[in-house]
Amino acid sequence: MESSNYQDITRRVLEAYTRLTQSYTFCMQHTLQKYGLYEGQPAVLFKIKELRFPNQNELAVALGVSKSSVGVSLRRLEKGGFIKREQDLADSRCNRITLTKKGEEFAHWCEMDMDMMANNMLELFDADERFRVLEILERMQSGMNDMKARIRN
Repeated sequence: MESSNYQDITRRVLEAYTRLTQSYTFCMQHTLQKYGLYEGQPAVLFKIKELRFPNQNELAVALGVSKSSVGVSLRRLEKGGFIKREQDLADSRCNRITLTKKGEEFAHWCEMDMDMMANNMLELFDADERFRVLEILERMQSGMNDMKARIRN
């Protein structure tokens, strides 16, 4: 493949990916708006549900984000009545995080909406194509991880 055609295809892939992420973000924001949540907060709710009573450090590690970033999300979620913090019985310096009844309900409905969004995005793909899409996205992520490592160094 000649260089200009390769660059053109590369540019078109990036443009298509950008349009996809913009559409996804629009749909996600619209969906989360009805729950009073912000982008990223469903992942926090899902992880709290999965970990069952984590502390802030455990949550940050599990999500792969900074402790301060998790702290901002937790404050907003607590203010919205989605979570509560309880003192750890074994270590009084540590708070454990749990979902409130509202948090459990919203996590459930939010998960349903996210499944619907994923199904809409992939409805024109058969099982083999979905697997190939996943492989391609994972390879793209690997390339971005390499770039992140170079930027950090």
